[in-house]
Amino acid sequence: MKKFKSITVNETTFEAVDRLSETLMPRIKLSKAQVVENLVKGSHEETTNNKEKSWDQKKKHRRYIENIRN
Repeated sequence: MKKFKSITVNETTFEAVDRLSETLMPRIKLSKAQVVENLVKGSHEETTNNKEKSWDQKKKHRRYIENIRN
């Protein structure tokens, strides 16, 4: 895996990351890299949780349909 030391983002995104470096974790100033890492991890966890919820909903629906049929 290649690691890059910099990325290019538009000015608005850069400003948002800069603001989040001070507000994401109260009383701690994060580096911009830490902000991006936290956002990516949070986004990944949210996606994983949504997939699990969706799978659980599908299983419940299948059980419901099976109970109706029986």
